[in-house]
Amino acid sequence: MKKILIAIAFILSFITSIAFAQDIASCSNPKGKSYYPELGIVPKDKSGWTDDGVSGGITIVKKIAKDKYDIVFYDVTKQIISSVEDGGSVLLLNKGKNVFSILVIYPGKTAEIFTFLKNKSNKLEFIQITSRAGDAVSLTKSSMFRGECEFIDFNSL
Repeated sequence: MKKILIAIAFILSFITSIAFAQDIASCSNPKGKSYYPELGIVPKDKSGWTDDGVSGGITIVKKIAKDKYDIVFYDVTKQIISSVEDGGSVLLLNKGKNVFSILVIYPGKTAEIFTFLKNKSNKLEFIQITSRAGDAVSLTKSSMFRGECEFIDFNSL
């Protein structure tokens, strides 16, 4: 019974922290290029570069505590996924007046770098670089996407 109560308390704590998290950026429709090497489930005739992206995809940066962040995304699986909840470590790499980058590491599987910025034309955008490899993944790929952002709150980092 004590273990069940501890588990329930942990789940409620997690839900509460996500519910009260502050949105830092909201971006969508990442598009770009991916490279699929001839490895794992990819045969030679399917390997190489391809146009890629997540039509309707949404990427949100959340500040869940002081110096703690999460990337929450809606992807091709049509699910809302929290990087932290999915086992990722999320680290703020750098920040400037109009730019910041976040690293997400899924040990043994994937590394992602997200850069959020306001360009010289005052357009908000993000760049996502992904490297997925290792024995724990069936589809090895590297990609670079770019998408537009509805808002980025650089002051709340």
